[in-house]
Amino acid sequence: MTDDQSINIDSRKLFNLGVNLLIAGFIRQKPEDAKKLFKDLKQGSQVTSGQLTSEQTGMAIPIKLELDRSEYRGQFNYPNFEASLKTMLQKFETEVRKDKELKDLHTLTNDATGGLLFNIPTGVKIGDDLNVLMMAVEPSEGYLAVKLLFMNPDQFKK
Repeated sequence: MTDDQSINIDSRKLFNLGVNLLIAGFIRQKPEDAKKLFKDLKQGSQVTSGQLTSEQTGMAIPIKLELDRSEYRGQFNYPNFEASLKTMLQKFETEVRKDKELKDLHTLTNDATGGLLFNIPTGVKIGDDLNVLMMAVEPSEGYLAVKLLFMNPDQFKK
């Protein structure tokens, strides 16, 4: 995307886009396809997962799914990832039920990149390890990234 080509997207639409992408990629897929997607993400691949088209200009931007597990604690395998993802999606569903219009959607903005982090941390304890999963949407050169981020859980302790 060049500087003169930009699309402004409401944070609620970005939230819905990210959630729908995760549901399509992991919940509505056959288990073997979801596991393949997980494996690709685990290996650090950016997985092209569709495109977003501007209603005004018709310009299409590819959407890629990414995973940052640098802060993950414990054994990183599909069952543990799936438990974290499903818990996050359930928490998102609860947020939407409380606020159907998503008027109180809490986001943090990365001023350097223009990315949005949806401030709905989801903690999952597996064995002795606590992990926190969050979702962000960030513009990149030529595409829009939906990122799953495992965050350092210590920053969420009171």
